Amino acid sequence: MNNDITNANNNETNDNTEVWDALMKTIFQKGLATLKPYFPHVEGLVVNDEKFGQIFIYRVTNDFKKTYDCGFFLRELAEQFQDGGREAGEWMASFFYELMKTNKGGKELPPPPDSEQKEEQFIDDVLFPHCLSAVSEEFAPLTITGNRGLDENHTPVLELGFKDVPEEKCVFPIHYLYKMMQLNRDPSDTILVQLAKLRQKYGVE
Repeated sequence: MNNDITNANNNETNDNTEVWDALMKTIFQKGLATLKPYFPHVEGLVVNDEKFGQIFIYRVTNDFKKTYDCGFFLRELAEQFQDGGREAGEWMASFFYELMKTNKGGKELPPPPDSEQKEEQFIDDVLFPHCLSAVSEEFAPLTITGNRGLDENHTPVLELGFKDVPEEKCVFPIHYLYKMMQLNRDPSDTILVQLAKLRQKYGVE
């Protein structure tokens, strides 16, 4: 009896794993097919990140034979493809086009930091100034409020808001913003969208 139950549980686990693997493969192949109409050559891989789970990394080659890497989270690709992916191609390709504008010679993913100290230094010296500059430019001449803190799970976060909307702030996990940069994505894009929604919520321009 016990052996039967154990075998049944093992079979269910194997079935779930196979279904999950098949889903990841489907999404990955969908990403390749979605990008191929826009670039001469597309390749990629799926990696498993300790904090963020499956990440889909694609490399495209442009007409000048320069290569560009960009990574996407499972959640956002699933959302893009759930309605048939009619606009997913333009959305995915736009990140590569942005890289091509500012990096004429190509851009691969940056190497991981050698230590936590270097990661913190990058966050302080590069990530924060970049995000704060983008916010200030987008919403000038409004006064932006912000500080570092911890959420209820003791996760380091960046809190941003507006002086004229004291009721609420937008909270962004710092390591999520950092990961975006590691994937050659601009973390300020996410911040600007959420801050715009905050002003819309409170009916201020």
